Amino acid sequence: MQKQPIGFMDSGVGGLTLLKEALKRLPNEDMVFIGDQARLPYGEKPAETVRKFAWQMTNFLRGQNIKALVVACNTATAAALSDLQAQLTIPVIGVIAPGSQAALATTCNRHVGVIATTGTINSGAYAYQLKALKPATHVMSLAAPTFVPMIEANQLSGEAVQNTVDETLAPLRGTGIDTLILGCTHFPLLTAAIQKTVGPAVTLVDPAHAAVDSLIQALQDRNQLVADATAGQLHTYTTGSVTKFEAIARQWLAIPALEAQQVIIEEEKNDGPNE
Repeated sequence: MQKQPIGFMDSGVGGLTLLKEALKRLPNEDMVFIGDQARLPYGEKPAETVRKFAWQMTNFLRGQNIKALVVACNTATAAALSDLQAQLTIPVIGVIAPGSQAALATTCNRHVGVIATTGTINSGAYAYQLKALKPATHVMSLAAPTFVPMIEANQLSGEAVQNTVDETLAPLRGTGIDTLILGCTHFPLLTAAIQKTVGPAVTLVDPAHAAVDSLIQALQDRNQLVADATAGQLHTYTTGSVTKFEAIARQWLAIPALEAQQVIIEEEKNDGPNE
């Protein structure tokens, strides 16, 4: 059981930010990542569509005999996490609950901002989670639909990017937030531009760190962490362009020899297992 891989799924390449954290902290674990680049962005799609896409990726990863599943996509977490957790027997880790807990541990004035895709914001998942944990929390939620396409095009810096970030985040000015959740796994790639816009008094929270904490705890609880010091293997898949995925993944993960494979995810079931 210990040598089974950990599965990661995302709407595109944003989940690589979470995968990078997992690779750093769990270097002996085998990992499998799939990015659904052919059908992104998820943030503008109906929740039921996202749920079906999430199940197709889940069932692909289950075919790789994974021992745990990380939903490295906030939109998919909001739409499908509870269903996945209810129907699977392996640990299923999302990013919204860990990110909310990390933000509440960070804020001093309980004024927390959340930027995410339209789908995640419309779901109200972060606001619900934050207030469930600390009802007195003031939550300022803001959709940033332009960020994912920009990041998927590997546009991460420069004047045009900064202008887009400034314009998108303008509604956060004067809200009094001291903490800002990057509620999409793509968004940490824009950390420099986002920090410049909101200023040094606002602490940015990347849910990836807390999500990996939750993953490690879940594997420890099941005695499923790899015990030996053998380096783990990484396998990556995309539903879109292999060339585009490899170029971004090699850069972001600092793995020059990384190779990906293309998969046709529509062949997988779009609902839960019949168990």
